[in-house]
Amino acid sequence: MLYDFYSSREAFVLNRQKSSDLRRIVNTALERASKKYDLQEKQLQDADKKDIYRVYGDLLNTYGYSLKGGESSFTTENFYDDNKEITIPLDKNKSAKENAKKYYDKYAKLSRTTKALSEEILKTKNDIEHLQSIQTALEVSSDDESLSQIRQELVDFGYIKKHSSAKKQKIASHPYHYISSDGYDIYVGKNNYQNEELTFKVATGNDWWFHAKGIPGSHVILKSNNEEELPDRAYEEAAALAAFYSKAKDADKVEVDYIQKKNIKKVAGAAPGFVIYHSNWSMVATPKANLQQK
Repeated sequence: MLYDFYSSREAFVLNRQKSSDLRRIVNTALERASKKYDLQEKQLQDADKKDIYRVYGDLLNTYGYSLKGGESSFTTENFYDDNKEITIPLDKNKSAKENAKKYYDKYAKLSRTTKALSEEILKTKNDIEHLQSIQTALEVSSDDESLSQIRQELVDFGYIKKHSSAKKQKIASHPYHYISSDGYDIYVGKNNYQNEELTFKVATGNDWWFHAKGIPGSHVILKSNNEEELPDRAYEEAAALAAFYSKAKDADKVEVDYIQKKNIKKVAGAAPGFVIYHSNWSMVATPKANLQQK
């Protein structure tokens, strides 16, 4: 009995250390991604000033005939802005046409930059949301198998270096399994890989899917047993679990979306557990996990 106590205690300490190490990795990656996002946003704001260069080019092509050459600036009326005066910086070694071309080239380059940056910003935003979902999974998970799945996800997405000799192993980890007060099975994913499996392999079309609205959290599946109508209490208890296993678990109330699984679609190319849905219902739930567990 004493051996069992110390063995259990040692496993607890090891899992806590494993969780702490993973949190550190995720927090560092999230900090880097957030800084990258801020920098990209600033670069996009700078690139968005590109339109003035097209205006310069148009005005030089229209009114530049009056330039004699050698000027370092040109003041004229801006027909894009109620003919208000505008001063255009010039390269005095270039003609009006050459200065116009310079500004058109600059406009074209910044237009390409804007497009590329917009795509990069979307990718960085998705990375941040993915890392935030892993952060929440680390709050939800405590068993070694689930933590191993989270670590594997970090390896798969390049946040932890993959050892070339290491073979990817199938990790057996199971979601939380609750029984509602009316006897319905409710499953809760502990991490993104479990969320993916729950929603797209375990759940059938008429089962009900729950998720805290607009924040990282577990996928929760309420098995319908192909019944068209379930007791209100079953929905409320599933929503309470979705609220509890989310980033907002300490809030008094959490808005939870719910919808039948057949209306859930996977986002192509997205990280595991990321889905899209429309025409859902919502309810406000108090975060709690006080149901019988299997």
